Amino acid sequence: MSLVDAVIATGPLLPGLSQQQKKRYSELLSKNLAYEVAEGLRTVGFSTIKPVRGGPGEKAFQGGLGPKKVDVAYSDERHGLQLAVSIKSVNSPPYGKNLKNRFGDLCTEAITLHLRFPYAVVCALFAFPLGADQDLTAGREQSTFARANKLFATISGRRGYSNSAEKFEDVSTMLFQPYDPNGPDPWVCLYNSETYEKMSEEAYFAMIKSLYNARNPHALIGEENIAGDEE
Repeated sequence: MSLVDAVIATGPLLPGLSQQQKKRYSELLSKNLAYEVAEGLRTVGFSTIKPVRGGPGEKAFQGGLGPKKVDVAYSDERHGLQLAVSIKSVNSPPYGKNLKNRFGDLCTEAITLHLRFPYAVVCALFAFPLGADQDLTAGREQSTFARANKLFATISGRRGYSNSAEKFEDVSTMLFQPYDPNGPDPWVCLYNSETYEKMSEEAYFAMIKSLYNARNPHALIGEENIAGDEE
């Protein structure tokens, strides 16, 4: 289980792809990352989180602004949505072309889920290929990846259930070397958008668990509940 496995399973990111092929690559990457993220969260205690490898993908919830599909979801019949991880990516140059539009999409997604589930811990993982961190020009002193982290940091860090609905509890970013059978080995690196610091996959999943437990002190994951067993 590793996020780099998702990159490998998605296949090569070849130059000159048609618009339809680019869309297909992004959809497949999101799907494969969702499987790996869910698997990683299961290892820290979210035993019933979806999706399950080989099973259905996105799960739909009735949000405050209408139905919303969630890539990775932890929920039950009693509480509804408790934890969500939205997975998005920009995979083809010019990487910054639609960045503000994707930023707006993220804000709308957070609002939709938080209006209906204000206690839910809603996170986002936004992936970019290595090229997005190498697209400096004479008139651009900052890569798209660096700009994206600064932008996403403004909607990350929702710590209280009554805080701004358009903010996420966490927005992290992922830089990756795409799979190429004739090129360098693929790799993945995760960043905290608020601090722009690298973190391991283990630290990433532990961080999400910590955010969830801080919001749910009477229903802790992987720790002794403050209130003890209710049943």
